[in-house]
Amino acid sequence: MMSIDKALSRQAAWNSQVEQSDCTDKIIVQNLAVTVNAGTDVWGRKKKQRALISVTVTLGNYFASASSSDTVDDSTVHYGTLSKAIQGRIQDDTLEWMSTADLSIAIAGIVRTAAGSAPIFAIETDVCYLKGSMFGDGAGHQASIITTTGIYSNVLYLRNVRIPCLVGVNSNERLRKQPVVVNLWVDCVPASRVDDYAALETALIQIVSATAYETLESLLAFVIQELKTKFFTKEEDQSAYIRLRMEKPMAVPFADAPAVEVTRPLRTA
Repeated sequence: MMSIDKALSRQAAWNSQVEQSDCTDKIIVQNLAVTVNAGTDVWGRKKKQRALISVTVTLGNYFASASSSDTVDDSTVHYGTLSKAIQGRIQDDTLEWMSTADLSIAIAGIVRTAAGSAPIFAIETDVCYLKGSMFGDGAGHQASIITTTGIYSNVLYLRNVRIPCLVGVNSNERLRKQPVVVNLWVDCVPASRVDDYAALETALIQIVSATAYETLESLLAFVIQELKTKFFTKEEDQSAYIRLRMEKPMAVPFADAPAVEVTRPLRTA
């Protein structure tokens, strides 16, 4: 088999390559509940924990024969077989603890095996730890690879972290702290930092809760700069990008929430 040199790409660029290809048929398993001996809990301990696994398999060809014959043949991937394979393999009690990055790699390998002779163009995996975040809805890792070229992406994320802080231009907003809902993605994250989500959340909360800005724009800029100088300080971090989104649920009475989002490179030009 020909070896493929892998190349790390930003998620948006990876998505663009898939969208520009002629490969449009996908098989998706969403939020498969499992218990894994991987990652760390909110206390940083290496213990078994619940996770939701999502997988998207982009096929190399149309599943024409499967659709025309109304059968699950080798032009497609049986999502039931795929789901059972993932659950059976990663919940094996004999497996030793593994990092979340290694878990994502293992899931992609299970996909390849379960797919059999079906042509695969790309594999996307999402590992979400529901209790990997102390004040949010979860923390996780998205990994994507184009199997023919080796182009891949790595994204660490924190989902809906609720942090009280003093923010707003109106006089009433200067009297009390209000919740902001923060979503954070670290694009091109090095594998060695994928399991730092609990520490990242702690740093994020400490930074945001101590601020008193009037605008979300200023708050976002400050938070990113603080993360650059106090958290993402290693040389291996410098190729990554931070995408940060903040919402103020209490700001507009007749909207769910106004939001501001920015993306910045970690490396300072």
